[in-house]
Amino acid sequence: MAWFLMMDSRNRGDEDETYLSPEIEEIPEELERFEAMGKALGRELYDAVDAPSVNVFDTTHMIENPWHPDWHPWEYPPPMQGWRWPMPDAPFRAKLKKAQKNIVDVIDSSFGCFAISQRAIDIIESIEPGVHQYLPFELINPDGSVHPEPRWLLNVCTRTFTLDVARSNIIPRNNRPGVFVHTSNDIKLVVHKEMVAGRALWYEYRYQKAGYQFLMSDACWSAFQSAGISGLRPDYGDRGKHIEEL
Repeated sequence: MAWFLMMDSRNRGDEDETYLSPEIEEIPEELERFEAMGKALGRELYDAVDAPSVNVFDTTHMIENPWHPDWHPWEYPPPMQGWRWPMPDAPFRAKLKKAQKNIVDVIDSSFGCFAISQRAIDIIESIEPGVHQYLPFELINPDGSVHPEPRWLLNVCTRTFTLDVARSNIIPRNNRPGVFVHTSNDIKLVVHKEMVAGRALWYEYRYQKAGYQFLMSDACWSAFQSAGISGLRPDYGDRGKHIEEL
């Protein structure tokens, strides 16, 4: 099985549900630096395919766009959705709202992606070496010091379509070429086993319900569980209970 994932939490389902990830406060100048780098990358991708000749509001050309199906040239390629970013000269930073000694392996970063521990990186690399990125990141304590437990921003660099259309209850969306939607609230998704063999992570870019979430293979999730990697849980939400690998 493959899995969509979300942040793990306590008091699950209650009004006072709290996440295991520590509360993070954005540092405005760091967010500006991050967005500036992303927009420069977006412009580079946009120019590389002669995109100015493509009307981004004309859905008949959406399949030509490198960001398909979410092509927004005025924004930037979101991390964890399949685009390799340049490495920053200095780590991106976010601030802890409260002092905390021990933090879970996978946390929110305030940059639209997870920040993960070296233990998590080692597992991903053992399954799929040299594919994904881990951008330097620092957690800043309330007193201004750097938290001693390092984390890295996870950037999933595989953008592919592995869903088995025949065995999943999905169909092409009429007004968006190449985009698939489910046909029932009782979602059934199946991925081609041979297409995900040897993968740890990937972004299912043509499935509309993927949203901002990537998929983790059963092999990677099982290794995370065996190692006690903390901070994530399967996201059963509106994406189905699991994705079979057949």
